[in-house]
Amino acid sequence: MITVVGLVHVEAGRLLVVRSRNKKAFYLPGGKIEAGESPQDALRREVREELGIELEDPEVLKRYVAPAYGEGEGAMVDMTCFTARLHGTPQPTSEIAELTYVTRDEYREHAETAPAIHEVLSDLVAGGQIRT
Repeated sequence: MITVVGLVHVEAGRLLVVRSRNKKAFYLPGGKIEAGESPQDALRREVREELGIELEDPEVLKRYVAPAYGEGEGAMVDMTCFTARLHGTPQPTSEIAELTYVTRDEYREHAETAPAIHEVLSDLVAGGQIRT
C-alpha cells in the first residue's frame, strides 16, 4: 500500500491536476508522506515543492483506496484528499512538467489516467462542484 496525500482544488468547475516530468498521467498535487511527517505537513511540503505556493488550513475531504497507477500489478494507493486555501498562483516547478484544470470528461480524454482521480472526479461531479 502506497500512502499519499492530495490537494483537491476546484476553480470554475474544473479540478487542478499536475503531471510530473517523465510521466504520462495527471495526478492531484501532493505525494508520499515522509517518516515523522503528518499528512497535513506532507501536503504543505509537496504543494510548495510542486507548485510554489503555500496552503492555509488543510482539511480532510475524503480518503480513497484504489489501484496505484504505474506501480505494478496489485499495487494500491491510499490517498487522503484535502481542501485548503491557496496563497499564491500555482505554477509548475522543477518536478512538474504541466498543470491544468479538468472536468471529469476532459480527464477521461487523456490516454493515461490514475484510477483514484476518477473516483475523486466522480464525487466532485455528484456534489455539484465540477462539471462533467
